[in-house]
Amino acid sequence: MPPTSRDRLAAGLLAGLAGGILIALFLVAVGVAGGKSPGAALAADTWTLGAPSLAGGLALHFFIALAWALGYVYLLRTQPQLLTRPALSGLGFGLVVYVFMGVVQIMAGRYHRPSPTQFEISLIAHVVFYGLPVGLIVARALRRA
Repeated sequence: MPPTSRDRLAAGLLAGLAGGILIALFLVAVGVAGGKSPGAALAADTWTLGAPSLAGGLALHFFIALAWALGYVYLLRTQPQLLTRPALSGLGFGLVVYVFMGVVQIMAGRYHRPSPTQFEISLIAHVVFYGLPVGLIVARALRRA
């Protein structure tokens, strides 16, 4: 039986929540390894989104993470092959998210040229700790449905 709209919604929400948590944990861990306190590392990450407070930044972070994951699930309607190779699809999706979030920052006037280390960290965060989990979680959830 093919997945229902409810199954797709649940898969997208679960994947977006998991991806949002994983990318935030990765960025906080990198910040802590660089000498920041966990709160300062989290605040630095959320303020790059343009939110004036930590709570607003976290809300915006998870809204964006959920929206991208739901977009990935929506894309499955026309690109079902994304389910056949979820790891590769998720990695590619993470790269797309990284590029388009950079475009959003440019358009919002919040872009700053990252150092090579910042570029690597951000790319790894989006590809490995966001895109990959989204691809794997969505594929697993929709195969069970």
